[in-house]
Amino acid sequence: MVSGMPYQRVGPNGEVNSLLFKYKLAKALTMVSLVAVFLMALGSLVYPELSWRGSSNVAEDHPVAEAPVEPASYGGVKSKDKCQLPSKIMLPMSPDGTYSPPSPDDSLLKVLEYVAPDDYDKYCQSWDPVSGFTDEIPYNKNGECGTWQAKYRALHERRLEQLERLKAGDLESFQHEDKPMFISYYCKEVPKNSNRGCGGLADRMSGMISTFFYGLITDRAYLAHWANGNPIPLELLFEKPNIDWSFDPIEMRRLFDQEDSEFFSFKAVDTLNQKWKQLGETMFPNGSHQDFRELWTEKYLEVRSNRAYIIRTYQESAIYPDMMAKIGLSKENTFGCLTDFLFQPTIGSRRFYNAFKALFKLDSVLTIGMQIRTDDNAIANPQLDQNNLQKWDYFLTCANQLADAKRQAHHKRVVYFLITDSTKLRDEFVSMNENSNLAQRFLQGRSQHTSMVVTGLPIDHIEPDQVSKYINVTNPVQVTQERMLPGVNSAVIENWLLSAADYRIISPQGYGKLAAFHSNSDNSTIALPRVTLKARAPDCSKPNAFVTYDWLSTQWSLG
Repeated sequence: MVSGMPYQRVGPNGEVNSLLFKYKLAKALTMVSLVAVFLMALGSLVYPELSWRGSSNVAEDHPVAEAPVEPASYGGVKSKDKCQLPSKIMLPMSPDGTYSPPSPDDSLLKVLEYVAPDDYDKYCQSWDPVSGFTDEIPYNKNGECGTWQAKYRALHERRLEQLERLKAGDLESFQHEDKPMFISYYCKEVPKNSNRGCGGLADRMSGMISTFFYGLITDRAYLAHWANGNPIPLELLFEKPNIDWSFDPIEMRRLFDQEDSEFFSFKAVDTLNQKWKQLGETMFPNGSHQDFRELWTEKYLEVRSNRAYIIRTYQESAIYPDMMAKIGLSKENTFGCLTDFLFQPTIGSRRFYNAFKALFKLDSVLTIGMQIRTDDNAIANPQLDQNNLQKWDYFLTCANQLADAKRQAHHKRVVYFLITDSTKLRDEFVSMNENSNLAQRFLQGRSQHTSMVVTGLPIDHIEPDQVSKYINVTNPVQVTQERMLPGVNSAVIENWLLSAADYRIISPQGYGKLAAFHSNSDNSTIALPRVTLKARAPDCSKPNAFVTYDWLSTQWSLG
């Protein structure tokens, strides 16, 4: 697994072209394999007793994770009259050559032995023998994210068309038009002697979504870019479901960094690592009546940030809450709705996500997500990992209390869903499904209706170079973009799933808070203290144990 291999970066700048070439090649190869997949799936319907086993697609010298394989029947049957899940869920290779995750952990299927019969059938109907699960993630189907999307898409497209005219030097065509304005989020390479990186997934998403929030308010076209080696291009992680946010930051700066021009002006905005007070002075120098259009008037803003201020804008601004309400956005849904408008995980990640989301949505299941942030050393030096359930038992105590308070008569099964940076802790956690003594010790009589679920995905840190600056990595290995792809996708998938849980119990840092904001559900998250302060953990059966978006916005990467 990736989590078992510490970090040492090798040649990031020269790898992206090779990686993209491999994906294009994979697209052609998978077209051939899909024909075989169809025939295999057809055979599973006609001869369900047969079982085909796919072969690994991971090179022998690149053992980063369990290899995704082509779907096999494993006894699964789906026909007009019968639906029975296989003994193992398999996901096919992504047809477009993007990241293909391994098969979901077996703990996912084990839960379905205990759900209500109607829910079992409902889950089975969502399973597909060929694709595994749908890659669709519905967005704003019932207007839950407001009415602004079409208007902004049109603005963005017009701005990109205007940009092409600016590049061509056709300034006369703007005689009867407004001057186009742009804003970009830019995560660049980190110099070896600097600690000013973009941060992990939560830090980056905080900066990216807040930057778009500013662009939406001020009619700017939004652009986003991660440097190819930090650790992968953004385009390899996310699709662009609504607008094309890709751009060349060097070209953009060269075009706009001019003096005394009504069409071209540039400002670099840097809020990396700003604290609450400093960020407030940056974004609201005129207090509650700050007009963001007047904050920075340059035609192109290049933003480096790992800080969020969306919730804070709802708290402090006398202008924008009412403006946002008119287009269907609120303090509760803005972060999640903007995230899903801009970014969509690639097809393999979406299928993997939907395999778990389909379980979380079942009426007979109550899902409590737990995110336990141990330390970077558990990732960088897994052979020295000392984490275990005993050390982090207060998370399970909280989950037990919360389950007792929230479980209803129709909840046939309670699911504890764990994501963590410690493989050792995750393995011990999921072993409670089989180890009755361990389950009795930490679930205290609840094991008869409780299941432990994990994804089984590889664990990695998005900025391994930063980790290695303050942790002594005892067994460094080569880190390339290809090696980082599984771990970075894992971070996205697991965070999206944590946001989909009915309730979540998080560590007091950015990653869990990101899932809370993405859930569009204020007051459904409990933040527990660091392990050294676990005696201060609240009684999670009490309503006052939940934290609000207002409180979360003052913590870590802010909000």
